[in-house]
Amino acid sequence: MQQHCNLILNDRGALWLGDYESALNLEFLKSKGIRTVITVAAGLNLKFEGIVHHKIEILDIELTNISQYFQIANDWIERGFNIGGVLVHCMAGVSRSAAIVIAYLIEKKKMTYYQALNFVKSKRPQINPNKGFTNQLMSYATRTSQPPIPKSSRANHFQQTYDQFESNYYAPVNRKNSAGLIQQNTNFYKSITKSMSQSKSKNK
Repeated sequence: MQQHCNLILNDRGALWLGDYESALNLEFLKSKGIRTVITVAAGLNLKFEGIVHHKIEILDIELTNISQYFQIANDWIERGFNIGGVLVHCMAGVSRSAAIVIAYLIEKKKMTYYQALNFVKSKRPQINPNKGFTNQLMSYATRTSQPPIPKSSRANHFQQTYDQFESNYYAPVNRKNSAGLIQQNTNFYKSITKSMSQSKSKNK
């Protein structure tokens, strides 16, 4: 069965990568404790009692936006580990399903794209995500490697912006109002200028 399906991870849970034939083999699924099957293909329908099935309906072409499914697939895999092993498969277990497994390693194992690719290839040598998937995986790796901005940093940034705003004396002129309001604004500027001049004189 190794030519149809390969064990990729077996730490928090058993993660398998395989082809359509491996997903059809109920005896194999039961023997390996696989309770969740994720199908990454168009037109393939599976339904076994006692198996949780998820499906990503996509074609293996470079223009396919597979990245939109990375997060949901990662969540499916994580939930699947709570009940048993997880099999991710497509038709041949080479491109689509491989891309999903690589994306999982990128996010959950904090691997770079090439680390994840080489790791999966060491377990299943025939994998070969198409060029479009490769570009999306590389972008995904770049995004996930950037740490989120801590709340404290965001608060400091807001305070700095607020302080900068407070230090800028300005009174906007509403042109729709009367000349009296414009005169008020003019007086405001004069008072600020006088205040600043007095402050400078005291500091000398």
